[in-house]
Amino acid sequence: MLGRLGMSVDKAIRFYGNLTGDVFSHKQTGRDGKFQASRLEKVLKDIVKAETGQEDERMLGTALEGKGCKT
Repeated sequence: MLGRLGMSVDKAIRFYGNLTGDVFSHKQTGRDGKFQASRLEKVLKDIVKAETGQEDERMLGTALEGKGCKT
């Protein structure tokens, strides 16, 4: 989130808190930390779309124009 999406530390912390709340608050399989991969994928795509405008933005390769840091 910091490097590829160019978020500030505060913004990345806020998004990460939302991500963990959304993914782990839904029905889990047992109490061993398992979660629905489809839910994680949806939440991550929502974050990427909010930052780039495209939910399918590539996360590997060249840095986003004018964004990013050396992480």
